[in-house]
Amino acid sequence: MLEEALATTIALRRALESEVERARAEREVLRTLDPDRIFAGAAARAAFNAQVADLEGKLASALSRTAGALGATEVTLALLAEQSPAEAAALSRALSDVRALAAALAELDRLNLHLAGRALACVQSYLTALQPAPAAYDRRGVRAAAPARGTTWTKV
Repeated sequence: MLEEALATTIALRRALESEVERARAEREVLRTLDPDRIFAGAAARAAFNAQVADLEGKLASALSRTAGALGATEVTLALLAEQSPAEAAALSRALSDVRALAAALAELDRLNLHLAGRALACVQSYLTALQPAPAAYDRRGVRAAAPARGTTWTKV
């Protein structure tokens, strides 16, 4: 009865485990500012998000069918434990692992976002040093516009 829900939860746990490992490796990518690896990581996260959405839908559907089989309108772990204690305990452990991995991923994402912000500030500083904005102001006190990039001046 709970086999499909348990299998889906285990697949969700495996997906989260691999994403947590990828998120841990993201720090090195941000440190080196490797654009190819940064874009590959973003594509991997998008694929992960799609996979998790699919698994969540399958889990909700499996639990809904389980509720229907039990004649209940909603499923709780207590209700499942009454009907099938071993499977309910396994499902409870798997869901606990999923919650812990989701919390770890959220913390890694928070750290990686902070590191990405610092990397962005570093890149912006380099760009400002390479092409500084003019210090002159017009008669209204507005800073003069920087010259367009790629403009070359030649004498004719």
